[in-house]
Amino acid sequence: MRNFPFITTLLGVFFLCFSLVVSISSILKKHKQSESPQLKIVKEILVLLLTILLAMFLGGVAGMYANQYAAQRFGVMAGVLFALAISFAAGYLVRSGMAKVVK
Repeated sequence: MRNFPFITTLLGVFFLCFSLVVSISSILKKHKQSESPQLKIVKEILVLLLTILLAMFLGGVAGMYANQYAAQRFGVMAGVLFALAISFAAGYLVRSGMAKVVK
């Protein structure tokens, strides 16, 4: 995708928006029958957005540093794979941490 940076950005924004739409629709369905669901819906949507932003930021930073150190020692491909694994681990830690904070 080196020759098509616009398409890469467009795909990233599309999948981010798609995941937000699916998540928000499931939140709305969950609280459809509740009494005064507005406050619960707003709280869950804010937690969702905060979790996504934290996971993206921390996963990106951790992946960047992991790639920098692993690529110097083991090569570019190992650096990319290591960065991918570290960013997924950071996202998982953010998700589990946010679950503990919300409860």
